[in-house]
Amino acid sequence: MKRNQWNLLAVAIMGAALLAAGLAWLGMRGRLETGESHRAGLVQELPRTTITTHGLKVVVLGKALQAQAGIRTQTLLPARYRGQAGAYGLILDPRPLLALRASYAAALGQLGVARAAATTSQREYERLRFLNRGDQNVSIKTVQAAQGAYQSDQARLAAALASVANLQQTAITQWGSVLEHWALGNTTGPLAHLFNGQDALLLVTLPAGLILPSAPPVIHVESGGSAASDIDARLVSASPQSDPSIQGETYFYLMPARQARIGMRLAVAIPLDKPTVQGAVVPASAVLWYADQAWVYLQTGADRFVRHRVSTQAPVPGGWFETDPGPGQQVVTQGAQLLLSQELLAPSASTETGEGAEEHKDQKDSGSHGADKDQDND
Repeated sequence: MKRNQWNLLAVAIMGAALLAAGLAWLGMRGRLETGESHRAGLVQELPRTTITTHGLKVVVLGKALQAQAGIRTQTLLPARYRGQAGAYGLILDPRPLLALRASYAAALGQLGVARAAATTSQREYERLRFLNRGDQNVSIKTVQAAQGAYQSDQARLAAALASVANLQQTAITQWGSVLEHWALGNTTGPLAHLFNGQDALLLVTLPAGLILPSAPPVIHVESGGSAASDIDARLVSASPQSDPSIQGETYFYLMPARQARIGMRLAVAIPLDKPTVQGAVVPASAVLWYADQAWVYLQTGADRFVRHRVSTQAPVPGGWFETDPGPGQQVVTQGAQLLLSQELLAPSASTETGEGAEEHKDQKDSGSHGADKDQDND
């Protein structure tokens, strides 16, 4: 009797244990299935890449992830561009012009004094000589002394005239005829803005070998900020000076001073007499640098982005002029760095398309046919 009771108790315990194990297994299976479903959902949400026929990767990014990543695009608008050359300008110190003007004013003052003294001594000499010829009221010695004073004043007048002429020639030799006229002429001219700090004098040196039939009346000076804030400089004249560090033709330009400082070197754009080219302006915010080259991301579909190389050889206000990409294409202006990171960091998620996919498919099919043939032989 007791033995039967122990047998029944053992069976009950084993049944309870099996039931608990079954429930635990079912719970674990449910959690595993839930985790797999969650991971599958994450994989679907993650960006994916695929290889193009040209070896570049297409970043596939859904609308939701585009919004989370802050991806912004802009449609490129048609633009026209005329060729230009890059050059450098040096902000000159206007004090030598100011010193030249002061020296010229002093020389003019000395010339006036010398001319007045020569005129006075000439009249005195002629008066005494007349008296000596007439009634002999004046001795010949007095006349000779007056003649000597007159000749001395004439010599001083000639020296003063030579000093003024030398300053004029020095100004022309160093600064050209236009700036010579400004510096030695009326103070109310354009040079007044230079002396009071409103304008700055820019010495522009063209690249070696670049010869222009005539200097452009206006050039664009990079301000150091955005391209849209570039400053226009107005032509003054050709310059007799040269930049010792750069070989090339030189010109004087006048520009608003703003943040310009004496001795600063500024990049300038020289318009060239070339045919106008049709294209588009790629915004500066769209360009990123990778492997020493400039790139942009083009949106080729609702969720597809392709990296595209640009030249940046034609800077314009707001960015760079390009013929490829052209007008109408969508370029990423915000979030391009994130797309580049995804392209570089997610090669394992790539799948081949185009010619590479067809080749891979052919290889796979030939491999499967070979396996079937082996099975038939078996």
